[in-house]
Amino acid sequence: MVTVRNSTHYGIAGYYAMMALPENMIGISFTNSQPLVAPTYGRIAILGTNPIAVAAPAGHNRPYVLDMATSIVPIGRITVFQKAGKPIPEGWGVNEQGQITTDPNEVLKGGALLALGGSDIMRGYKGYGLSLLVDIFSGVLSGASFGKHVGHPNEGRPADVGHFFAAVRIDAFRDPEDFIQDMDRMLDELKNAPKAAGQERIYIHGEK
Repeated sequence: MVTVRNSTHYGIAGYYAMMALPENMIGISFTNSQPLVAPTYGRIAILGTNPIAVAAPAGHNRPYVLDMATSIVPIGRITVFQKAGKPIPEGWGVNEQGQITTDPNEVLKGGALLALGGSDIMRGYKGYGLSLLVDIFSGVLSGASFGKHVGHPNEGRPADVGHFFAAVRIDAFRDPEDFIQDMDRMLDELKNAPKAAGQERIYIHGEK
C-alpha cells in the first residue's frame, strides 16, 4: 500500500488498478478531488467525485475492472444538460438551499452534485459513505487535503489532491491459479444467468 499527497488530477483511476494485473495481484486505486458533492442532508459541496477502482485478474474472461465515481454523475454531465438547455434528471443535484433540483444552472451556481444513489429516499447515504471512505484513505491517511480543503488550479491555490494505491498478493491467500479458475467460474455464472426481458447480455465491469 502507498499514498500520495500534494498531487493533482491523476487521470483514469482504473489505469493504476490494472497495473497489478500482470503480476497476478488485485489492484486498488482511490483519489479525492475538488469539492463537488454535498453530503446527505447537506447543501454545499464538501466532497469530491472521489472515484474507486479495483481490478482483479481472470483467465478466459476479461479481468474484472471496476472504475466508478462515488457521485451519481460527473460534473461534466450537468454541463452537457446546461448547454443543451435541458433539465437534469431528478436526484442528480441540489440547489444552494440543498433542495433537489432539475435545473442544471442551480447545481453549477452554488449547488452541488449528489452522491451515488441520489437523494436520501434512494439511499444516497451509501454513496456518501463510499465518498467519505475514499477521502479518508486518499486525504486524511496521506496527509493531503481533504473534503472542502482540496483546491483547484483555477482558484490560484495548490490542489493538494491525495491518492491511495494497493496491490493485494493473491498468493498470500491461496494458489493464484485456483483464484483465477474461481474468478472465471463466477464471471461465467453471472454472464450465463437468465436475462431480463429484452436484454441479450449481462456485462461484467470493464467490458462496456
